[in-house]
Amino acid sequence: MEQPGWLLGLTLICIFLAVLTIALAIFLPRFRQVQEKSRSSLVQVSPKEDCLARIDQVVTDYKAGKSTRDQALKDLAGIARQFASQAWSRDMSAKTLTEIKIQPRTSSTSQGLDLLRQTIDALYPPEFAPPAEMSGSSPVSVDQAAEWVRALIERWR
Repeated sequence: MEQPGWLLGLTLICIFLAVLTIALAIFLPRFRQVQEKSRSSLVQVSPKEDCLARIDQVVTDYKAGKSTRDQALKDLAGIARQFASQAWSRDMSAKTLTEIKIQPRTSSTSQGLDLLRQTIDALYPPEFAPPAEMSGSSPVSVDQAAEWVRALIERWR
């Protein structure tokens, strides 16, 4: 049985197209993932911008009644600690004021660590203080606390 030449050519073209379709089905999704990752890495926000956006979200949630004052102050302190951890490349999430004070300082970290200690010192007493009517002092507002954390982030060197 002899096959016409055009039938053999058509068979080879079909096999080639089938192999090409399979290859595209395998590799095209991977190529798209690589492209999306590279695009997303170009539009990533800096840790500073991310923390500033999170501060705004904490204030917005507090004003909308989604969180309490105590929770907002705790969240703000967490943001300050997370930013300091990222900026200094050391975990500051659970350091006490004394531990922050005794951290080894260089000319590049001294100002940032002092600002962190002052900010945490200012945030925690209001967080754990008794209500204003019991202590006779006015409580720190969430807006004021947010400004302290913003100042820390903006001034960190």
